[in-house]
Formats: sequence, C-alpha cells, structure tokens
Amino acid sequence: MNRSCFLIVALGVLLGGCTTIQAEPTYQHGTVTLPSGTTIPVEISDTPAKRTLGLGKRGGLRAGWGMLFVFEKTGSHPFWMKDMHFAIDILWLRNRRIVHIAHNVLPPVSGKKPETLAPPVSANLVLELAAGQAEALGLETGQSLRYQF
Repeated sequence: MNRSCFLIVALGVLLGGCTTIQAEPTYQHGTVTLPSGTTIPVEISDTPAKRTLGLGKRGGLRAGWGMLFVFEKTGSHPFWMKDMHFAIDILWLRNRRIVHIAHNVLPPVSGKKPETLAPPVSANLVLELAAGQAEALGLETGQSLRYQF
C-alpha cells in the first residue's frame, strides 16, 4: 500500500514538473511624440516573446496608450491578430517616419484564421494604437515621430 502511494505521488511530481507556467512579460515604458507635440505613453515590445504576444489576450489598451514594437533589423514585419479582442490601428515606421498605416484592424472572428497584415515597404518599428486613434491624432504616411525609452 505504501509503495502504491509513493508511486502515485512520484508520478504526480514528475508530471507536474513537465508543465511550465509562463508569466506575462514585463514591458518597459516609453513615449512617442507626434508631429503635433502630443506625447503618447507606450509599452515597449523589444524581444521575440514580447513581439509574439503583443496586445494579444488583453481586453484592451489603457486609455491613451500604445505599444511600440522595436525590431533589430529593417524588414517586412507582418502582424497578425491572433488572440486579439479589440480593433487597433497599426503604423509601420522606418527610421521614425510612418511608411504605412492599417486603420481599424479587427480582431479575428471566432473559429477563423487570424488576419495577417504586412506593409508594402520595409520597417523597423511598429506602433499599435486603439482603433481610430491614428486618424483622430492626424497621423499620416510620411510624418516623423520621436520616441524615447
């Protein structure tokens, strides 16, 4: 009887050790300053794990905030809406200049493959804002943004 209990406990410990609990990443904060002088606080997404998760699995953005994705190299950097629960604007930047904007990108419909969006030109930064904010803030392709983090 004792041997059976020991085996059950040992099996439980072994199986428990096979699972990992993945903590949500901690994001550094920074700011993005628009041509108008308006400053937007942002979470900095600068590692593969942070970029993969992005704004996924959240209920929304904090009011007035954004997320700035920082890439080591300039490239296409497509984005998808996996695990997203709210619409966003996606702005691709190359050397601080807006090179493409996708307005009001919707979260995926349940049971369907998430949409993937890629800019027509290369970029090294991506700024995500709540849907409608790019237009409300007067952001357009060709404008330069400043960022600090």
